Amino acid sequence: MDRRSLLALFVALWASQLGVRAAGRCKVNPRIITAPQGAKEYVFPRSEKYPVFYHKENSSAIYIGGEGKLYYYDFATYENYTEDFPVKNEGQCVMPGSLEDNKNYLTLVEKYGDGMLVCGTGACAPTCWNLTQKKERTSWDGRGIAPFTPDSNTLVVVDGHDIYSTIKKSQQNGKIPRFRRVRGGGELYTSDTVMQNPQFVKAITLRHEEPHQDKIYYFFREDNPDKSPEAPRNISRVAQLCKEDKGGTSSLSASKWTTFLKASLICVDPVTKGNFNWLQDVFFVRAHNWRHSKVYGLFTNTWGSSAVCVYSFGDIDNVFRTSRLKGYNGPNPDIKPGQCVSSGQHTPSETFKIADSHPEVEDRVEPLSPTKSPLFHNKHRYQKIGVHEVFASDGRRYNVLYLATDKGSIHKIVELPGGVQNIMELQVFPKKDPIQSMILDHERAMLYVGSTKKVVEIPMDMCRLYRNNCDSCLLARDPYCGWFNGSCQSVYLNREVRQNLNLDPWQGKCQKKDVKEVDDYQNIAVVPFSRYYLNCPIESHYATYNWYHNSSLIKTCNTTHPQQNCFHFIQNVSHVHYGRYVCVSEEDGFKQALVKERLVNQFTFMPQKGQATMTFGSGLQLLLMVILVELFH
Repeated sequence: MDRRSLLALFVALWASQLGVRAAGRCKVNPRIITAPQGAKEYVFPRSEKYPVFYHKENSSAIYIGGEGKLYYYDFATYENYTEDFPVKNEGQCVMPGSLEDNKNYLTLVEKYGDGMLVCGTGACAPTCWNLTQKKERTSWDGRGIAPFTPDSNTLVVVDGHDIYSTIKKSQQNGKIPRFRRVRGGGELYTSDTVMQNPQFVKAITLRHEEPHQDKIYYFFREDNPDKSPEAPRNISRVAQLCKEDKGGTSSLSASKWTTFLKASLICVDPVTKGNFNWLQDVFFVRAHNWRHSKVYGLFTNTWGSSAVCVYSFGDIDNVFRTSRLKGYNGPNPDIKPGQCVSSGQHTPSETFKIADSHPEVEDRVEPLSPTKSPLFHNKHRYQKIGVHEVFASDGRRYNVLYLATDKGSIHKIVELPGGVQNIMELQVFPKKDPIQSMILDHERAMLYVGSTKKVVEIPMDMCRLYRNNCDSCLLARDPYCGWFNGSCQSVYLNREVRQNLNLDPWQGKCQKKDVKEVDDYQNIAVVPFSRYYLNCPIESHYATYNWYHNSSLIKTCNTTHPQQNCFHFIQNVSHVHYGRYVCVSEEDGFKQALVKERLVNQFTFMPQKGQATMTFGSGLQLLLMVILVELFH
């Protein structure tokens, strides 16, 4: 046996006897969280390719629509059940594209009236069911509410008894996407010429002072009519419609929306002039006065960076009311294009013709900030956005943004008076499974995140993650958390907690008695000639992390591109590598030791336990010693 084989045998036997690992110890990471504190999960009985999710505000239950099944799970009581929705009329597809077409994928689960509305593809025979609390169901034709096959470019809005949809009603035609009112005050659809290959994002209905002024706003992307090389390929838009629109007065316009107008959404970094033109998602923050309601728009660009721009509905309404129509130079009729008419009346034919041929307004909708700039932008590719308002201990309200990345994680970003700060990254799905849905429960301060395999309930206030250290608790600038009586506590449990949310220097806010003493070095026995990873958790993107060996700096981690941990790898442990190792983080002048380890030689660190007797273990150790002597003879 050669020396390399002897070394391999030696390491394997020694590790099996003493439980030595080559890698470092696994530590909980308080800021980049791989197992969110207090999180609960519900794993589906099977993986679902196209899951849809519904959660009622201020409840602990969630519904998941899958292939032919509706799952119900209550995170508080653990009650769960499954409803079956099998295919009843197979072979309805005009041109079956795959086996997927012959299945019933549930595509909509929503509250409707006194029960639940469940709709599915029905093997190209779209069907909806009304479910009552008694679990009785009645089915009806779901065309226009459910697609014939699973389709990503679908948008359905349930507003009381009105239902709006972007789903075509026929397999044979209707290739041009339309925005429809399919149930409620008479069916209407948008003209085929007012949008160019639209990709729908989200819609909202807003109540105005007068009922006939109530409006629908929907957000979408479409192809840019400007085909020049320097022009962006897509434009992000907002469109408006009057809820009480009765359609036109002629046979050609009787079933068309007559109040449609669209405007461009601008999200440009004024410093770099970088244009974020690809609208990914929006989130609505309602206010008592509809004009103060906001929309948070999540945009990406060609290079994969993201930006968040915030708009007010007051500004959006002002653009539609006051702007000229793009390309129209004629006189304005008495009833302007886009104007809501009194209840029961129709938009005049002349007004409709002008709006239908010139549906875009010249003025663009700009962000709410004084500089018309994004709230923030960075190099991450975000896909979904949610916004939650927190009432902090200082009496002010703070907005916390939850942004889902394309790698199964969520960034928790807080709007502070001095700027925006990324305070936490939640790695919700360990295998970086794509996030299919992210629902915020504002009343219970819970986040529901769904994939194709499971749904996870995550509390928004995870204060114990800040090490129960006063400085860490305040440096986090987490509006959900503050320091009180020796621990980092939630504002929902204690309104008297100490917080630091204005980006001012934090020094002096923590007293010496608040700061807990750091533990002594932990002895780690390591086999000579083995590999060892020193692992330091990165708690904050704003801190510097340094590894020291016997007081000498050996590594600095760059957190500009955040990673999970700050590693120091020892390829081949020898006598020069033993000794004290400490990882120190520094932020705003505050230093703390996150990891303190003392590496010791396994051969010289054998605790004596009572009288030495010959056992199998000690015999194996003797054999290992013999192998080692032979190896280096």
